[in-house]
Amino acid sequence: MSFDPKSKAHKAKLYKALVAVAELANEPFDQFLQTPFNPPWSLADNYRRNLQRGEYSAIRAKVLYDFLLNHHFNVVHVEAPEIFPQTPEIRWREILEARATSDHLRIVLTKSQFGIVQRESQLEAAGATLKLEQPFLLELTSDVDGYAVALQGVRGQWHPIPLGQDEELSAPLVIGKNLLPGHPDGRPDPLIEGHDEGLHEFVLITAQKPDVPVQTKQLATWVADNPCSLHRTSVQFVK
Repeated sequence: MSFDPKSKAHKAKLYKALVAVAELANEPFDQFLQTPFNPPWSLADNYRRNLQRGEYSAIRAKVLYDFLLNHHFNVVHVEAPEIFPQTPEIRWREILEARATSDHLRIVLTKSQFGIVQRESQLEAAGATLKLEQPFLLELTSDVDGYAVALQGVRGQWHPIPLGQDEELSAPLVIGKNLLPGHPDGRPDPLIEGHDEGLHEFVLITAQKPDVPVQTKQLATWVADNPCSLHRTSVQFVK
């Protein structure tokens, strides 16, 4: 990782990046600083001096770093490139922010995890949170036939989700609603998150061919050079 939350020098550079973003947003610094914290950070009277010197907790620093990385990268990359370098993962995040849409993809709940055929009316759209071990599907409304691959993003790391039979990464799409993953006979094959609490992102990449790379190092380049669509949604997993 380019940023060491235990390094005073790195945390001092992080302060410069925070100031730059707050000024660009025309927001009081102390108010902006609280944005990623819930409950709010209880700040000492001399907190800005501590931030300037990098004398504050590594846990707080990591929260602030991730917040800037995920929401203000273009600014902080210019202000503090030593701790916010351009990487394939960051380039992938930029592509998602610029191109991904959320109006065709949603998470739906299924009453069974055993792939039993269900009526569409039995499927319920998931809310902002989903319980661990609760079966769910990705529902994509597609305008064209083609193929889809899926990625799950957790704490900045991206992992492929097999959508096809025998753990194949891609699955065919038809025009209209597609429930993914699925068995070859059309039965749904629900997903379950068993242990990882927190915010999870789901991204579907649709294209006219099935061989889409799923590693971010290759994916950022492939998406830029090939016709495709990006769809994303997210959910918070809780116990």
